[in-house]
Amino acid sequence: MKKIINYFKSENYQLKIKPEVFRTITVVFFTLVYSIGVAWFLEASKIPLYTSGIPGVAQLIRDFLHYFIGVNIANYERVIVGVLTVLLNIPILILGWVGVSKKFVIYSLVSVLIQAVVLAYMPIIDLGLSDTSYALTSTILGGLLIGIGIGGALRYGTSTGGFDIVAQYVSFKKGKSVGLITMLMNVVIGVLGGFITSGHIFDENGIPIAAGVVISYTILRLLISTLMTDRLHTSYQYTSVEIITSHSDEIVKDILVNLHRGVTLMNVEGGFTKSPKTLILVIISSYELSHLKQITHRIDPNAFMIVRPAKQVIGNFAKKTIA
Repeated sequence: MKKIINYFKSENYQLKIKPEVFRTITVVFFTLVYSIGVAWFLEASKIPLYTSGIPGVAQLIRDFLHYFIGVNIANYERVIVGVLTVLLNIPILILGWVGVSKKFVIYSLVSVLIQAVVLAYMPIIDLGLSDTSYALTSTILGGLLIGIGIGGALRYGTSTGGFDIVAQYVSFKKGKSVGLITMLMNVVIGVLGGFITSGHIFDENGIPIAAGVVISYTILRLLISTLMTDRLHTSYQYTSVEIITSHSDEIVKDILVNLHRGVTLMNVEGGFTKSPKTLILVIISSYELSHLKQITHRIDPNAFMIVRPAKQVIGNFAKKTIA
């Protein structure tokens, strides 16, 4: 038992194993949140609502086969979405492997597989949202859950796959907002979905649901999801961190070795205690903040940290791949 306890306290576990265990739990949790938003809210709506990314494309293909081609997909609607989610993600995962991060893609693959299984086979709980009068409720709640799922996964160095990987690739190269890029790519899904289902789905009074209604609700869902994604995910924004500590040598060494970031040191003095301390100034990408907190707390639990957003960084600052 003592060996087990010592292992969990060891530097190898704390720096290498523990972060990966946490990231695995994170990707599973946020993928489930995302999938529930799709299955229990968007798919339950009488008015067709399309989700983000590859699952949205899968919905689009399914509806095209059903309404335009006339393929009988009864009892296979969800299975089709699940299978297409995996197949369509393959070339995007390859892009992420080459241009984003191999570890990032591995976690994204885990998310994609979970999505496929959940979307195809997870029991659906009837929340009473099948009436057209509840379409707005489905849009808002589904959009919130999808945005939380996408943004939460990205925040901790993983993703739900699909367009998230494309957005990460473009963001890394161009520094643009991940949520904005994702929204632009997904608007097309909503527009096409509206035209595909137009005239084929009817409300409770037998009136066909117009394309504009489907497009409007889907774009509203996209806006909500985008806001939540950008709210939670800040991987390509910069953060200025000031750490006031009595253990500057150990903290600086860890930052240089594990975060590969440069630091600036200033000698300061406690106003009450008059004891000498060191102020460490470091600029990081915001996704590295969690790691920096772990480093600082492990070495000096009493360290004082100030975190500020940095709108621009000019000079020798390296953008790095995530995960």
